[in-house]
Amino acid sequence: MTVNPNGYVCLADGGTPRIITGYAKEVISGGQFVGASGAAALVSSGADSFATTDLQFYLTAGSGNFVGIALNDAASGAAVSVGTRGLFLVPVSGDIVLAGKHVGCNDQSEVIAIGSSTLGYSLALNKIGRALTTGSTAQYVVLDLNP
Repeated sequence: MTVNPNGYVCLADGGTPRIITGYAKEVISGGQFVGASGAAALVSSGADSFATTDLQFYLTAGSGNFVGIALNDAASGAAVSVGTRGLFLVPVSGDIVLAGKHVGCNDQSEVIAIGSSTLGYSLALNKIGRALTTGSTAQYVVLDLNP
């Protein structure tokens, strides 16, 4: 797990916070990238069918199941809030990530350049946002999270 040692670091929320709360399916640390899971047919067509317990989060396996960044530490079964939009300080892995370019993520809660030789992801399927600063392995960039 290579996340920011300061945990979740939000630089701005884009004007309106985009935070959802659900429950951790495993131990999650603030700043880790998460995916969502849950049983089928939990909600119906009415808002009265939705409960926070319907949302279950786990550590992402990469861009394919990424939904956001954990904002707090959570034990398995505990509530966890997830940022789905905003500006975040995040670590970089692999090839250099250039400012202004779209990025994906790996299973270590790190951003990686779209089209990277170690990732090979496509923009259409694996974009989680855009880097606003440049960085490479073991450095940090400002991520404009916008999956």
